Amino acid sequence: MSLLLSQSVDDVVAKAVQARGGFKKIKSLNTQRLSGTISLAGGSAGPFIVEMKRPGMMREMVTVGGKFMIRTTDGNSGWVVGSLRDLVEPKSVDPDELSNLAQSADFEGPLVNYKEKGNRVELAGQEKIGKRKAYKLVIAMKNGENRIDYIDCKSYLEVKWQGLVSGNLLESYFKDYRRVRGLMYAFEIDSGAQRITLHQVEVNPKLDPVRFEKP
Repeated sequence: MSLLLSQSVDDVVAKAVQARGGFKKIKSLNTQRLSGTISLAGGSAGPFIVEMKRPGMMREMVTVGGKFMIRTTDGNSGWVVGSLRDLVEPKSVDPDELSNLAQSADFEGPLVNYKEKGNRVELAGQEKIGKRKAYKLVIAMKNGENRIDYIDCKSYLEVKWQGLVSGNLLESYFKDYRRVRGLMYAFEIDSGAQRITLHQVEVNPKLDPVRFEKP
């Protein structure tokens, strides 16, 4: 029997959750701060900080080429401000961007408790990502959006993501996994047009909910 046929969707999902640190560890994560550098394809680079807090709150701060951007969501509404978007005053984001912010703010991801969340997951075979094979999980989200997560066949860590963002098909590759307080984080995320390199991951830092309101 092939490795693929011996694995069910729930087998792969369970092992992927365990590889990240396990259900209990993931559920104990209430806040996180990711600090690093964002590099654009044109050569510009600058600091990148993302803060997240349950439920669904996120603050993203980016500076590139002397220009900056701050995006926030309090779990219900979202805002953006900064010279990268030519905005002197904060502006409400449109529904598509708010949906993208909400997905980014969900640091559990779509696989943890996927049935309870109303997501549907299909195991659609294997594909080679780089030199390694990965399980291809097609995920139909409760909100109607679809994405594909590629889970390494040996480590069971996510190595690639693919989905639509504002009508554009995008993909990201996850590399350089490191363990931080029992949880696995990809310290390099390559999306083609941009690459994020993390320098520090803080687990459960104290974050005031005010930080996620209108900037």
